[in-house]
Amino acid sequence: MRETEKYTEKWVRREWLEDPVCKRKVPAIVLGSQDGMNLTLLPDRALDIYALFFRGRRVSYLDHRAGLAPENFVENGVEGFSVNFFGGFLTTCGLLNAGRPCRENGRAFGLHGCISNTACTRTKIYEDASMVRVCALVEENHPQGERLRMERVITLLKKTPYLEIHDIVTNAGKLATPVMMMYHINFGEPFLSERLQVSADFTYIEERDTKRCSPPDEVLAMAKRGSAQRETVYYTQTDPQKGVSLWDPVSGVRIHLRTEGEWLKWTGFWKSFTKKTFALGVEPCFCPGVGRVEAARRKVLPALQPGEQCENRICIDLKAGFSDMFDEEGIQ
Repeated sequence: MRETEKYTEKWVRREWLEDPVCKRKVPAIVLGSQDGMNLTLLPDRALDIYALFFRGRRVSYLDHRAGLAPENFVENGVEGFSVNFFGGFLTTCGLLNAGRPCRENGRAFGLHGCISNTACTRTKIYEDASMVRVCALVEENHPQGERLRMERVITLLKKTPYLEIHDIVTNAGKLATPVMMMYHINFGEPFLSERLQVSADFTYIEERDTKRCSPPDEVLAMAKRGSAQRETVYYTQTDPQKGVSLWDPVSGVRIHLRTEGEWLKWTGFWKSFTKKTFALGVEPCFCPGVGRVEAARRKVLPALQPGEQCENRICIDLKAGFSDMFDEEGIQ
């Protein structure tokens, strides 16, 4: 596989997106596959995935009002993260905090941490006959001494609708550092509807706000926009190899999401069926997203020693239940 700046435009294209908050143009990398899978990556946002389409239909959730540029972000409670939470197909949460804001020894940690609002220090594109691969380096450094480095590789196969997110996080500092990470993977209309069928094998389920053990049917049930007044979040443990499957009977599109990596022990489910926000999140994570203080109290907060690494892989397969195959689709 060769590194290249001369891309085959059917598979790779560079674009600019306008930030609705600060109005700055933000760079984007658009990838496409033969079977009609298209995704948009944001190098200014840790190479998160702004959008995913399959055969012309949006699969991911998107809040068009949210910002894109990292300079909009200030780590400040809920508000700092929310101004830039466009959702997209992937928003990466961490690396020092995931979930609720909290305060530890006088230091404030905002909702879902800083990594998603950190620009890549290096981005390279590789292409061969079978795949396109985008590699990035993201560094999260803090004046308190934490230095974490995330090497991210996103791979899209050209002839099969298969997407892989591969991350290696290294403690590049001199301090043992608690690490939280959540892959906020988001689905929206038209893929998401009350007809969407979701399946997973659970060994444990906890509703975030009440801490009660919930039945699987409650977690997996979908509903119409406006059917709920607030979001509901569950933290679960599932079989990582079986993963989570989602099937839209309207389009016939089926998505299978599985994880690899011993640190990804939990999966969150974010259900927001309000009038304002209609979204479903499937969130592989290191531990429940309750904030690092509560995670430490529960003794589920992991840490990296200096020089230590953790490795995560998210594998996503898309399949269509109808027969009209796209022969030479590429980027739409």
